[in-house]
Amino acid sequence: MGKKEKKKKKGGFRALDLVIIAVAVVVLAVSGYKLAGIFLEYKAGEDAYDALTEQYVVHIEEEPAPPKDAGSKETAADAAVEDVEAEESVPSIPRIRVDYSSLKKINEDYVGWLAVPALQIEYPVVHGADNDYYLHRTFEKDYNSAGSIFMDCGGSPDLTDYNTVIYGHNMRNGSMFGKLRRFGQDETLCRKNPYFYIFLEDKIYQYLIISYYVTTEGSDTYALPMDEAAYEQYKAMTLRNTPYKSEIEIPQEGRMVTLSTCYGAAGGVQRFVVHGILVQVLDNE
Repeated sequence: MGKKEKKKKKGGFRALDLVIIAVAVVVLAVSGYKLAGIFLEYKAGEDAYDALTEQYVVHIEEEPAPPKDAGSKETAADAAVEDVEAEESVPSIPRIRVDYSSLKKINEDYVGWLAVPALQIEYPVVHGADNDYYLHRTFEKDYNSAGSIFMDCGGSPDLTDYNTVIYGHNMRNGSMFGKLRRFGQDETLCRKNPYFYIFLEDKIYQYLIISYYVTTEGSDTYALPMDEAAYEQYKAMTLRNTPYKSEIEIPQEGRMVTLSTCYGAAGGVQRFVVHGILVQVLDNE
């Protein structure tokens, strides 16, 4: 009698195991379906921005250096000097032509084109009526989790504020501002090319990266200085918070742009920011 009861219990456990396995399979299938949908959405957003770049942005290749005279002889000392000069040379400003008027026709909120050469980041920047709309809208205003690179709605589109904050998602596939945190993982990236650029309709704004660090949503990093004294205090704060020390002299004057993205767990309050200070404004010919 005891043996029969034992067999029944054993058979009951098998049935329960099958139910658990079936539920697990369903959960995995649903999760896989949702994950596939997310990555397809990411891909759609990335493709849309690639298409904009291909159609409205021209990257002009730098002309190669002229070949050396075949009859000249280069000594080892000459070669060593050239290597040192190459290492110490300032990175050239990207030669990019952006069709400003066409992008403006597509989206009236278009401000300019952002380029961070060290991370191969390039996107249009928009300035909306609030800081929510472009969280999940592409440049062409299609719904997408990738959203857009957008300027804080309280900022001036002409970059005349003491500090202009520009936001972008930390995408899993590395798009948008997904690469931004690499500055904190590899200091040589910023050492080799410590500049980012914003191409406006007729001007190019060049910014020297002076600081990057992890902060939290709502911290003093997101304060907007309203006068020179407050700005000097703000700049000092950004330099205290960073592990990075610029080898290039930081100019005493020059307004700031802050690039901001999420950091850590999704939905968390941590943020990774990069501060750049304006070093020169060039004609955008």
